[in-house]
Amino acid sequence: MHRLRRFLWTIVALIFLGLSWLWDHLHPIITFFIGLIPLEGLKEAVRRLMERLPPYPTLIVFLVPAIVHEAMKVVAFFLFRRHHWLAGVLVYFAADVIGVALVAFIFETCREKLLSIPWFAWCYAWFEKAHVWAHAQITPIKAYIHQALSEAGLIGRRAGIIAKLAALWRYERRRRRAAGAA
Repeated sequence: MHRLRRFLWTIVALIFLGLSWLWDHLHPIITFFIGLIPLEGLKEAVRRLMERLPPYPTLIVFLVPAIVHEAMKVVAFFLFRRHHWLAGVLVYFAADVIGVALVAFIFETCREKLLSIPWFAWCYAWFEKAHVWAHAQITPIKAYIHQALSEAGLIGRRAGIIAKLAALWRYERRRRRAAGAA
């Protein structure tokens, strides 16, 4: 039971870190693309509007893109249900890109106001702690994978995923044999 619980928490940590990685790596790209949009006047007007709003109306404006994002995902799943695979995939990815872009833009614009709301600041601090926890969960797994790949001589080389998976499998087999012999 303990191993199953540990496995499930590791999966949760991987998902959480995957989403955090996407946020960290897509945010600069999306910011670049937002910079390409020739609507500087509109973006500046939104910034000025957000500066004038008190914290709670700012929170409502912050949540609108998230709601639109989720609604677009529902539309994507409806398209999947109707076997419109390409349209579903396009809507799904458009929802993610647009949702992340708008949420990132609004969050960066009004971070101080949003963090002035006590429960929002608490949620943000909890999110940061969860991020640290997820890293702590994954660090031993990363060390194990690094050890297996370095023993196979695949660190620093370009190797395919099949070669890396085979190296991990062989490493685990050797480790179990050694544990059984001891």
